[in-house]
Amino acid sequence: MLGEQLNSDESRGLLLAIDKMRELLHGEKVALPEIVVVGDQSVGKSSVLEAISGIQLPRAQNICTRCPLELRMKTAKDEEYAIIRGSVGSTKEKRIDDLAKIADEVTRLTSEIAGKGANVSPNPIYLTVYKHDILYDLTLIDLPGITRAPVKGQADNIHEQTLDLIKTYIEPNTAIVLHVIPASVDFATSESMKLAKGYDPSSQRQLIAASKIDKYDKGIAEKLQGRGLGSIELQLGCVAVLNRSQDEIDQNISFDEMKQREKQFFIKHKEAFQHLPDEFKGSEQLVRRLATIQQDRIRSTFPQIIKDLRKQIVEKKAQLKKIPASMNTESECWTHFQSMVNAYRESIHDNVKGEYDQVASMEITEVPNTSADVEIVSINDLDSNDQCDEFEEEEKEEEFSTDKNDEDHIAYHIYQLQRKFHNECRKSFTNFFSSQYHKIVLREIDRTAGVSLPNFPSYQIIVGLFRKELQKLPHCCYALVEEIHEYMSQCLLQLFEKAFNNEYPRLKERLKEVIIKQLNEVKEVVSERVLEILNMERRVFTLNHYYMDTVNKLKEKDKKRHDDHLEQNAASSSASVRPKVTLTSTIQNSTDKVAYAPVSNEAQAARDIQIALHAYSKVVEKRVTDSMAQTCYYHFITQCALKIDQLLSTSVTSSQLVHIMREPQRQTNLRNKLIRAIQAYEEALQLGLAQM
Repeated sequence: MLGEQLNSDESRGLLLAIDKMRELLHGEKVALPEIVVVGDQSVGKSSVLEAISGIQLPRAQNICTRCPLELRMKTAKDEEYAIIRGSVGSTKEKRIDDLAKIADEVTRLTSEIAGKGANVSPNPIYLTVYKHDILYDLTLIDLPGITRAPVKGQADNIHEQTLDLIKTYIEPNTAIVLHVIPASVDFATSESMKLAKGYDPSSQRQLIAASKIDKYDKGIAEKLQGRGLGSIELQLGCVAVLNRSQDEIDQNISFDEMKQREKQFFIKHKEAFQHLPDEFKGSEQLVRRLATIQQDRIRSTFPQIIKDLRKQIVEKKAQLKKIPASMNTESECWTHFQSMVNAYRESIHDNVKGEYDQVASMEITEVPNTSADVEIVSINDLDSNDQCDEFEEEEKEEEFSTDKNDEDHIAYHIYQLQRKFHNECRKSFTNFFSSQYHKIVLREIDRTAGVSLPNFPSYQIIVGLFRKELQKLPHCCYALVEEIHEYMSQCLLQLFEKAFNNEYPRLKERLKEVIIKQLNEVKEVVSERVLEILNMERRVFTLNHYYMDTVNKLKEKDKKRHDDHLEQNAASSSASVRPKVTLTSTIQNSTDKVAYAPVSNEAQAARDIQIALHAYSKVVEKRVTDSMAQTCYYHFITQCALKIDQLLSTSVTSSQLVHIMREPQRQTNLRNKLIRAIQAYEEALQLGLAQM
């Protein structure tokens, strides 16, 4: 009954599908059910495989299995033959009609794959044998024996290489590990057992083929059943196998004859094996057990294998989709290049126009006061923080902060930098109405005495004093240029990174240099314009009517306060006492009182100069602020940012793009590898679905 089940068309079809899947998916991540044969060097591993398969395998004094041998045993319906080939794509398939030549062909192919020396290779050999006397279809993977001391022609780390190769095969939960261990050895001390213990601690998927049973020790029956000294309890059990001796090999004893000798051996040594069940004795029992385990494992894991195949196909296709299309022609390169440039241009334009991707969430702590009641007080009550003309608005210097996601909001950031500059420009001017500055003006009037009438001070006083004020402007003007240059460099490169793929590193580096160079050139041009603006301000002149409006309003307020003081003094003093005028100068947080009795021509002239300087400074403040804002915007935004795409488009030719955008070899290799993997997975899936 069991034999019929193992030899059914369904069972053979499942095994055939798994074998083809394993070959297609060698090196991939899908774990397939397989039986892996492991053991130390010279433990009789080849003899056990020969007993199972009935074919002669290569033999050598040193390591003879130097690459994985996937041995597929099939029941022949007609003639007997074998098919051998290397890994997919490495060698051609070869048919062997004379089964006695299999060992020579395995040796030849091993040399092709692993070299002429004694080193090992992870690339497998696929050997399919069709014989009449094969009881059940069975596939085993024979791995190189564990060797500790390297021989001539082997790498010094041959031991580590062999262990690493074995680990890759025994690690998956779907792998069954067949240990070949001499019957006289303590099973637990075998290195392959210790290695497998790390991946299968409960020994659920391991079994032992006890080789060289003719050299058994006392208590062998108990040992084979997992009891007693030197034994190990395995769920899949242990089977004893009689190896061909060297004399039997030299005498060319057939495998059929060896099976008979094996049976006679267990009968002859009745005292040692009479209480051992038949399922623990002989190569035929080992084959039956392996075939049963193999079918059970295939049937239990097959549904999950189909799921894993589908999952891998989805994942591989997703990875392939992320790889940019290969650029092979000038037209393809130019079209893709222009699409990235256009995306870059649109991103810049949107951020300049304030059309951001998302509305920034900013906490409003205080609404800026943009309008306030203006009260013009006595001349000497004024300071640089007072609102003293109708075109000056109080602007509190505010700290502004943005989320990192808002760093490319060009319109907002440029506006904030301009506001900051306006405040810095205002603060750079002197408090013209302080008592200290009043003394400075009087000193300058005194120095020019005799040049003009006492009540008409020299115009050069105003020019000289104001040019000293101009010396304070370059710092904040050039600071604005530096800040805008730094911000635009950061912003344009940040938007550039978003628009251009990382798959073209050479193109990106070249275009980055174009952007950086252009911004540096713009900075130099703007710096020259700033120098022109400051030099033009050396001429003290304005056609702005607000200058005289401010002067007149200040004088009117001063006259009104002066008249009020006279009336108050007249009412509180006797007629014989001449009133004394006291002008109060409020300087930020302190108050200085300067008394004049009566007001002299020089004092009046000084007040006129202070008023003129204050009014004119406001004109210059607005003029410089607007000129700087317009100049920076024109050159950094209009002439640079909004036209940078044109510069990028002309920086490379289509013929240069083919070379620059050529796909890196590693990317080509990755694409080809993914395509091959997807094809292999899809083919494996079709094989699996055909058996469902």
